[in-house]
Amino acid sequence: NKLSNEAPSYYMWRILDQGREPLREKLAELAGCDPNEIAINRNATEALNTVIYGLDLAKGDEVIGTKQDYPNMIQAWRQREMREGIKYTQLNFEFPIEDDDTIVKTFEKAITPRTKLLHITHVINWVGQIMPVQKLARMARAKGIEVLVDGAHSFGLMDFKIPDLECDYFGTSLHKFLSAPIGSGMLWIRKEKIEKIWPLLCNDKPRSTDIRKFETLGTRSFPIEQAIGEAINFHNGIGAKRKEERIRYLKNYWASRAREIPGVRIHTSLKSAYSCAICGVSIDGMTIAELDSALFNKYKIHCTGIVWENIKVVRITPHVYTSIRDVQKLVKALTEIAGTRKKT
Repeated sequence: NKLSNEAPSYYMWRILDQGREPLREKLAELAGCDPNEIAINRNATEALNTVIYGLDLAKGDEVIGTKQDYPNMIQAWRQREMREGIKYTQLNFEFPIEDDDTIVKTFEKAITPRTKLLHITHVINWVGQIMPVQKLARMARAKGIEVLVDGAHSFGLMDFKIPDLECDYFGTSLHKFLSAPIGSGMLWIRKEKIEKIWPLLCNDKPRSTDIRKFETLGTRSFPIEQAIGEAINFHNGIGAKRKEERIRYLKNYWASRAREIPGVRIHTSLKSAYSCAICGVSIDGMTIAELDSALFNKYKIHCTGIVWENIKVVRITPHVYTSIRDVQKLVKALTEIAGTRKKT
C-alpha cells in the first residue's frame, strides 16, 4: 500500500496489476472453471449486484427469491421493482428443512410464465441452511429460467466446484471462509452469458464477451487483491474436503451437546447435507439480545444476534482456527445461562 500510495501510476499499473491474471487462474482452479469466467471484485454484494442490475428485464418480468436471502440482495431486487416495474416474489421458509424436494417444489409452484430468474442463497447466512442449488437449477433450466447463486457463505467452506451447481451466475466474498482480506470478492458467469450482462460500473465495451469488463473499478487496493493468492495457498494446504469436515465437526460438537441442555433450542439441522459451519441457537425465556449480551459480557464469546423475518437466533460460526476448547467453553456458557433463565 505504501508503494502504491507513493507512486500509483508506476507500482499499481506496471507492477502489481501484472499479478491479476495469475490470480484469476488460481481462483479458476479453485472454482473448477475457465479463468475467462472469473471476475475479481470486492465482495459478494458487488458481484451479485453486477448481475442483478446487469440483466435485461422488462416490466412485468419476474424474479423469485426468499425472505431469508441477504438484505443487500433483497434491496437490490426491490429497487429494480420500484424503478422498472419488474415483479419480485419472495418465498418464506421455516428452517431447518431436511428435505430437498420440499424446497424445490415450493420454488416450482411459484413459477409463472413471466418468471425469468431464481435467486438462490447457497448457504442461508442467518441459520446455515444449505439450499439444493443443483436440483433447483435443473428444475429451472427445464423451464427456460436462469439461476443466480449467492455463494458468500459457501465458497471456501464447502468442497464443491461452481459449474457442478449448474447455475448461470455465482457471486461470493472471499474474506469469509477463504480468509482472504476484507474487500475481496469474485464473480463467476457462465461463458455464454457474459455478453448479455451489462457492467455495474461503466466500461467502453459493455456488450463484450470478456469477463474483464466487470473489473473497471478504477483505483483500488492491489495489495488486498494480491493477498487472495496467499489465502488460496492456505486453503489448499489444509484441503477443501478436510476443511469442510473439520468445521462441520466443530459445529456439530457444540450443537449436539447444547440441544441436550434444558431450555436450549437449536435452529439448524445437524445433518451434513443441510448445514456445515453456521448454527442458530436460542434459550427459552430470553430475548436474542439478552443471550448475545450474556455470552459476550460474561464469557467473552463473540457471536451475532439475528432477528430477521421469522428467524430469531444467536448465530454461532466456528472456523478452522476454532479449537475444541473454544466450543467446550460455549457449551459450558450455554449450560450456565440456561440454568438462570426465566422459566415460563
